[in-house]
Amino acid sequence: MASFPFQTLAQAVETYYGELVKHIRLRAGSVDVAEEVVQETWLRAVNTHIELPSNPKAYLYRMASNLLVDQFRQQQTAQKWQAQIVSPQEQEQCEQVACPSPAHSDVLIAKQQLAVLELAIAELPDKCREVFILYRKQGLTMREISQILGISIKTVEKHIAKAMVHCRQCLREAGRQV
Repeated sequence: MASFPFQTLAQAVETYYGELVKHIRLRAGSVDVAEEVVQETWLRAVNTHIELPSNPKAYLYRMASNLLVDQFRQQQTAQKWQAQIVSPQEQEQCEQVACPSPAHSDVLIAKQQLAVLELAIAELPDKCREVFILYRKQGLTMREISQILGISIKTVEKHIAKAMVHCRQCLREAGRQV
């Protein structure tokens, strides 16, 4: 394996972040979409258990490009479904179909995991916590957050990455496999 300035794929994403955003922006035509795709690339890199590839940069470019294609396909599928006209009778039938409930143990595990995450978020420094909440709970883009808080997009990215690493570490310490 070649010598790189990073040990994990997630560190490689952080190193090539700007380049990946630029590459995806050129393909997607949107900075916001590019930032979301690269953030998803980072999330997948954090959660992967593969050995660092021999060419991590090329691997990440392919991963981000594939995620962009997946996102495009999902949007197309959603648009097709929205375009279909559902009759009032079909609508009523859909509303009458029972929705299965999750298993009780799954609900308990999810509640425990949520409690760990809430504590982890509370432990974050104020600005980091504020950025993370705006991004994850409010669904704002990194650009919107940078404009609202008057900080650079790069600073927003660093706060989000720091928060996600901290949350993941807290989940691991609580015995969760992430």
